[in-house]
Amino acid sequence: MRRRTIWKGRERKMPNNAIANKMPKARQHGGQRTAEGTNRGAMGNILRDVASQKGIIIFCVVIISVAKVVLAVAPRIAGNITDYLSSSVGTGNFDMNHVVSWCLLLLVMYLVGYGVDIVVNRSMVKVGETLVLNLRNRAQKKLNRMKLNYIDTHPTGDILSRVTNDMVTMASSVESTVSSILGQLILLVGLVAAMLITDWRLALIYIAVIPLGFGIMMFIMKKTNRLFLQQNNTVGELNALVSDTYSNHMLMKSYGCEKKKLEDFAKSNKRFYDSYVQSRFLSGFVIPMNTIVNNVAYLILCIVGGIMLLKNKLTIGEFQAFIFYGNMVSSPMSTLSTSMNNIQNGLTAAGRVYEFLAEEEDVPDQAVKELTVSKVKGEVEFKNVVFGYTPDKVLMHDVSFHARPGMTMAIVGPSGAGKTTLINLLLRFYEIDGGRIFLDATDIKDITRDNLRSSFGMVLQDTWIFDGTIADNIRYGKPDATMEEIRAVAKQVQCDSFIEKMSEGYETYVSEENASLSSGEKQLLAIARTMLADPKILILDEATSQVDTKTEFLIARAMDKLMENRTCFMIAHRLFTIKNADAILYMEEGDIKEVGSHSDLMKLNGKYASMYRQAASEDTVA
Repeated sequence: MRRRTIWKGRERKMPNNAIANKMPKARQHGGQRTAEGTNRGAMGNILRDVASQKGIIIFCVVIISVAKVVLAVAPRIAGNITDYLSSSVGTGNFDMNHVVSWCLLLLVMYLVGYGVDIVVNRSMVKVGETLVLNLRNRAQKKLNRMKLNYIDTHPTGDILSRVTNDMVTMASSVESTVSSILGQLILLVGLVAAMLITDWRLALIYIAVIPLGFGIMMFIMKKTNRLFLQQNNTVGELNALVSDTYSNHMLMKSYGCEKKKLEDFAKSNKRFYDSYVQSRFLSGFVIPMNTIVNNVAYLILCIVGGIMLLKNKLTIGEFQAFIFYGNMVSSPMSTLSTSMNNIQNGLTAAGRVYEFLAEEEDVPDQAVKELTVSKVKGEVEFKNVVFGYTPDKVLMHDVSFHARPGMTMAIVGPSGAGKTTLINLLLRFYEIDGGRIFLDATDIKDITRDNLRSSFGMVLQDTWIFDGTIADNIRYGKPDATMEEIRAVAKQVQCDSFIEKMSEGYETYVSEENASLSSGEKQLLAIARTMLADPKILILDEATSQVDTKTEFLIARAMDKLMENRTCFMIAHRLFTIKNADAILYMEEGDIKEVGSHSDLMKLNGKYASMYRQAASEDTVA
């Protein structure tokens, strides 16, 4: 599963064990849930977000209202034609022009009534897709501002599902609202009104039927709402499993976890299958039940209308109009039944989208100072820093240290000691609960995150390669770098030799998924990338732990060049790599227990010395 972090002031895809994601436990923020997670709240948010297109929506509402009223009147016009023809039989009082005029009027009414749907559908597609376009842009910006704990605790697939699948479902619902819901409701009301005007007694037959049809629809909608939500959530689970399997397929195979992954996928897939089948089974009752009710009403209409016609209480044209009305009423009822399920599914999806957009963000930047990156010296100071992932569990109680410009400071300690947390606080991936952190005597809270992070460069244990050319990967931290600069820095770190041997040299296309680069070559590229960006402060995370001795020597030489005249923080797991550090911070349970050079700490004969001797003993045995 891939995550995102910030490197050189830009957004960067990173693997799971990148610095910003190596968290012992995600910090829980009890943000207040608003009504945005419910269907009602989702509807309110949709109305707010489409308000900018209210002109188009009002236009669609007006013309579809006129069109549906015209359709409701059309059967009565047809009935008038029939009455005219009936009254003309045997009288000789027949005007063909009169009949043709009525027929042309009827044709125009049907063209207007049904032709408007084309205009409305096209216009509402624009409304729906514009809504989704804006929401996706908001979602991308949201991800950039999202608290790191959300990224840590939510599967990538679920986030992708909210930004892709759920938004498509939501757009489909918005696009069909005016024509399929509002238009059909107006048509239904118009038909009932026309029937009442024609003959209130026959109209009562359908007035009694319509509430029954809506009652069936609402009952089934209530049952399917939970199932639609379960479907959308399960799609997120499936996406997460597929993404995780694809991103970590080599690791999965090496540990023989294919069977376990297949079982997890099968369980989620079965949950989706069950909820989908149940929801479709229940939804499938709506149209048949409404059809039965409408047909019974239609049968009663024919019988009662026929009797009234025989008793001369109804003209043949009025009876014909009611036959038309009976057929027409079933159409909006069926359409509403289908559309309400789609709308409900869309609102459920919208609830998930707006729930994501309502998540708590990083504290907004309130910068009062702008650092000039080229003038940053690299002096870092932690002063009485207090931090905890949850308010009731403080991890760091009173952390203080001072790193002078150009100083190399190693951070060591057992797993979960707080080494990665320390770096994340320095980069403002999390905000401290107390104390202060300074960069060149400036409180980092007074610097924007982008401005702050532009002073840092990272070389991580698992280097990430971006989809693009070798040159693109090296210039990532400095997009305007020339080929001369790229070649010069590649030569400096001694990665030019293997680049020149590649099929297209610096223009060779690479990606994280292909196997054309070894682990050592990736790390050399990462060093070249960082050197070209020229940060004043380096974050190094055991950058030589996965390579052979020869490659490690090349990387070590490249690292020496990179570290010259830069402040460096090294998160070390193999202690022999940090013997020459200017200072070593030994951390345990979130706090700094020992500080000093390697020789000082060995003389102290404390926890660092004990850890070092144990590591040396294990290396000797190995």
